[in-house]
Amino acid sequence: MNERSHNHHPGRHGLGPGGYCVCPKCGHRQEHRAGIPCLEERCPKCGTALVREGSEHDRMIKEKIKDKK
Repeated sequence: MNERSHNHHPGRHGLGPGGYCVCPKCGHRQEHRAGIPCLEERCPKCGTALVREGSEHDRMIKEKIKDKK
């Protein structure tokens, strides 16, 4: 199986079909929809692009918030 057939985004490593998308701004959390990257979803509360919980984006955002405290 090649990378493209396994994942719609070459070079990215998917986190699987389960899990959650989270808003880095307001904390809204919703179930991830298989086949739709969280970054393509918008928070229904504030309109910010969502990130996949546990992803590298999520970790970077949490680190920045931690550093500000």
